[in-house]
Amino acid sequence: MIKNRKNIEIRTKKCYYLEKEEAAFMLVEYKVKNFLSFKDEIVLSMVADKNRELTDSNTFTYGNMTLLKCAAVFGANASGKTNLISSFDFFSTLFADNINASELIENIPCFRLDIESIDHPTTFEITFFLKGKRYRYGIELNRNRICAEWLFFVPSRQEACYFQREANSITYTGTYFEDKKALDYIKPDSERPFLYTLGQDSIKEFQWAKDIVKYIRFYIKSRSLPDAFFKDMLERHIISCSDDKIVTKEEVISFMNDADIGIVDLSIKEKKDEEDEILNSFIEFMRQKGKHIDKNEFDTYFHHTKYDSQHRIAGEEKFSIETESSGTAKLYSMLYPILYRLKMGGVLLIDEIESSLHPLLCEKIVQLFNDTNKNSHNAQLIFTTHNTLLMNPKILRRDQIYFMEKDKYGVSKMYSLYDIDIDIRSNFNYLNNYLAGRFGAIPYLGLFEIKSEVDGGTLCEKKA
Repeated sequence: MIKNRKNIEIRTKKCYYLEKEEAAFMLVEYKVKNFLSFKDEIVLSMVADKNRELTDSNTFTYGNMTLLKCAAVFGANASGKTNLISSFDFFSTLFADNINASELIENIPCFRLDIESIDHPTTFEITFFLKGKRYRYGIELNRNRICAEWLFFVPSRQEACYFQREANSITYTGTYFEDKKALDYIKPDSERPFLYTLGQDSIKEFQWAKDIVKYIRFYIKSRSLPDAFFKDMLERHIISCSDDKIVTKEEVISFMNDADIGIVDLSIKEKKDEEDEILNSFIEFMRQKGKHIDKNEFDTYFHHTKYDSQHRIAGEEKFSIETESSGTAKLYSMLYPILYRLKMGGVLLIDEIESSLHPLLCEKIVQLFNDTNKNSHNAQLIFTTHNTLLMNPKILRRDQIYFMEKDKYGVSKMYSLYDIDIDIRSNFNYLNNYLAGRFGAIPYLGLFEIKSEVDGGTLCEKKA
């Protein structure tokens, strides 16, 4: 039985401003409706509930709100976990430059397992802190146009409206626009968010809009992109001549060794630029669709210690990353978004965090984000997983544990462990009770009947 979770009221006693060096993006709440398997609205809240579990490590206070550093989504295969990450990706892509906006919204993946949803708009709404201000932004769109859009923020005790949109009609609250005359020259695009239009470089008047667009695009980062994309980002960053690198080669080597990989050095060589007009044209075509192609631009080598017959160090041996294990390659490709977020703040989304990684290493990554010293900028990690060892009260609070479950009509529902009306004592075992089905969100397995060939060439049913 699921309790009704109280709505979080977007109010504050005073507007909390941060110093410039502390400015950051922090997620408060995310909603999505009529997207893939989410026929009905689902809500991911990063607001900590009023329990005292792991308060010092797993939560942080921003303004007068207490927020979560991590959220984990558990559930059976095909329950909709990946769709949550995909919805963030789609939402962020709405604000990308150089995309075919018309084609993007024409192919919006609304819920398809009933006869009505295709005619209804898809809705996204996100509440977040940016540079000390709390905003609530939402957008509704169908396969033809933007239907509605709104942006609110909290200047004092109650929400105030920047603008509201119905189709191509915009209603402004002029008090919060620095240059009202500029609005006369700005027309909404039926296929683009009005917020995106306000945030264009060609429009100088509205810095707040530029900031919001920038942070939605770059501070909500998904690890659902190809590994080579993040691998190349890391290596391009490492070999750059910049003196203020956010992630250094030494940090990468240290992290890999802390993960028991055992390398002593790392060498990166940029591949020769081979002109392939067909490949480059295809990559550009897919990029305009918001897709990323796995194009590896660097040769990477891990240096391992070599020993003589007396087990004395006898030098180093280089191994191409292609010869390393899939787990080593996976961890290496994850390092840039992980280290970047820990140093700069923002939101990192990882689908199936355990993919090719040891369970203890997954646990350590989660603990890094829950560590006040290592995550001083209060970056937030949202991930999906089948690693039930993470369902541990010493690692995650109840309000950090979400479950995704799909009903017989193909509709995904999401709820947190904190929402479940069950008596949880101090010695309550989350994992055992989850596997026993007390929380839902587990697969309902059949008998796996198999047709097996027997003597005489006939087939009979055989139970696995």
